[in-house]
Amino acid sequence: MLLFAIALAGCDSGTKWRSGKYQVYWIDVSSDLTLGIDTGDGMLHARVMPQVGSVGEDSRWIVATRHPNGNKSAIEYYYFSKADDEPSKNADEIVQGPFTASEFEQKSRELSLPPLTRQF
Repeated sequence: MLLFAIALAGCDSGTKWRSGKYQVYWIDVSSDLTLGIDTGDGMLHARVMPQVGSVGEDSRWIVATRHPNGNKSAIEYYYFSKADDEPSKNADEIVQGPFTASEFEQKSRELSLPPLTRQF
């Protein structure tokens, strides 16, 4: 238990974006951005894993991109419904993706997804 407390004390973290219970955050490495949901008890549950590149939302949806393996020239697209999201669920039960740009554009038209408004 003491080692766990010492390890946590050595962690650096921050938040790049926050909206309601959602946030884009990093732990230890500021370029390793994750999109997650705050459970309200100090715990964050990841929805889109590093490297998140952008995010957007409206009252129904969250959309995000990520750069797999930190490759800025590669972009994967994701979305999920806020109504379906619960902290007890795993990301793979909620998040749709990864999609290519053309696949995501089609989904955006079909579902009226919001634009990606915040770039990191």
